[in-house]
Order: sequence, then C-alpha cells, then structure tokens
Amino acid sequence: MPKLPKNFKDVEYYVRGRKRRIAGSTKATSDFLALVHSEHPTATISQLREIITDRTQYILCPEALEVLEAHIKAGYGDHIPNWR
Repeated sequence: MPKLPKNFKDVEYYVRGRKRRIAGSTKATSDFLALVHSEHPTATISQLREIITDRTQYILCPEALEVLEAHIKAGYGDHIPNWR
C-alpha cells in the first residue's frame, strides 16, 4: 500500500489565480456536488450552499459544505462552478 501525505484527499479544488488547492474531498463528495450542480446549472456557489443546507431537499453533507465554504472564503461565492 503506498504511503500518502497526511492531508491527502481524492479530489482537490482550485480557483482561478491560485496555485494551491483551497479544499479537498472524497470522490463521493465530488460526485454529490456535481449532481447538485447538474440539477441547478445556473446556481452560484453561495446558492448551492443554501440548496444543500435545505434539509427538505438533501441530507446534510458536512464535507460538501466545507468545500463550498472554502470557495466562499476565497471570494468565489458569486461564481458559477464548472463541476462535472
């Protein structure tokens, strides 16, 4: 089994203008975010956060919220993501 770094994640998220990753998640969380984005293709990252936290639509996923919070903290809350 290969040795992995301590903070290793399956999927890393970057924003334009930064070389370092802003967040990381498992593949399942990445697929969940892509699914939510495909259902709401014109929603910004802040709007996706509101949609995910609505418990009548989705079960709360803390890791997905961390990814969205990292994007908002980096100043990209009003951008439409390109997740597929």
